[in-house]
Amino acid sequence: MGKVNQNKPNFFQVKADLPQDTDIIEAYDSSVEEYYYICHPTIKKGSITDKSKLIKELKIEDIWIYYPWQKKAIHTVNEKVYYNLRTARNRNIITEKEQENYRNLKIGIVGLSVGSNALSALVYTGGPKFIRIADFDTIEISNLNRIKGTLLNIGENKAIVAARNTWEVDPFAQIDIWEEGVSVDTLEKFISKDKIDLFVDTMDNLYLKVQARLLCKKYRIPVLMITENGDSTILDIERYDTEHVPIFQGKISEKDIKNAAQFNQQQWLSLALKIIDPTYLTEEMQDSILSVGKSIAGVPQIATSVNIGGSTLAYAVRKIANKSELSSGRYIISLEDKLIPGYLSKKEMSRRAVKTKKLKEKFGLQYPR
Repeated sequence: MGKVNQNKPNFFQVKADLPQDTDIIEAYDSSVEEYYYICHPTIKKGSITDKSKLIKELKIEDIWIYYPWQKKAIHTVNEKVYYNLRTARNRNIITEKEQENYRNLKIGIVGLSVGSNALSALVYTGGPKFIRIADFDTIEISNLNRIKGTLLNIGENKAIVAARNTWEVDPFAQIDIWEEGVSVDTLEKFISKDKIDLFVDTMDNLYLKVQARLLCKKYRIPVLMITENGDSTILDIERYDTEHVPIFQGKISEKDIKNAAQFNQQQWLSLALKIIDPTYLTEEMQDSILSVGKSIAGVPQIATSVNIGGSTLAYAVRKIANKSELSSGRYIISLEDKLIPGYLSKKEMSRRAVKTKKLKEKFGLQYPR
């Protein structure tokens, strides 16, 4: 039996080296046949009658991928062919060169609750091979309305669950797991070690958010942040790699966060609202914020929002990887203004503006800004 690393997928060239009692999934023959049709799009799928001859002629290297947490092994094709198969249906939404640039990006994600959806979108679109992820927290039942996890993952570390979910789609991904999360003392190492090309901020700690941006400015690394907004999402982009922009686009400074460790819930919400600006929040989110600590325990998050956010972020990452024009700024992806009749009418906008003004005044935010 071959040596097994219990914390990541294991690769074997010979079936006999697999651990005993391994559950086998056979995918080699079907993968080779599918690869042939993908490489020969003019040939009708299913027209090859002698599949064994085809497999013999193509001589594609096989591999056994063993997942210790599942006690299962998949017999399939080598990394290059597997990746071509897995991204074949991306073409030509993503060109071959764009896919290569996207794959070669190094990315860091801190916060694997909302971040798990961003990671999933990146992985399923054939994104970065090198991924560094951090989260100290464990999965709870209340996370299951949005996180990429199941009831079977309750009590498990979010970063480890996210890594395993990734490897079950992309076994060749190089994932650096920080299950202890990041701190003031370790954040720079997270960013600078084998320097990442892009930082994704989906963490709750406001002080660390500021420190991450200061470090990313130092190393000229772009920062992307997604914020749940009812059923919609907000994407913030800070292009420290190509532009000279203030942190949080000037909405707060390092001074604002000085005593963040002692903030109560009201102070935390006030600073968070200063960053986001209630003007951009849906009516449901504004109402919810006023209810935090009263009728609800925390700021609401929902799968529709985080899934849209993950997809939006993955698209932006792909554009940055391919040096497309994408400036710093705030991008609103709204289901409400697209699907609710009259949402952008003067009457409805004026009505919502009154509620926004009251929310700003309650949290001591200048109005208008």
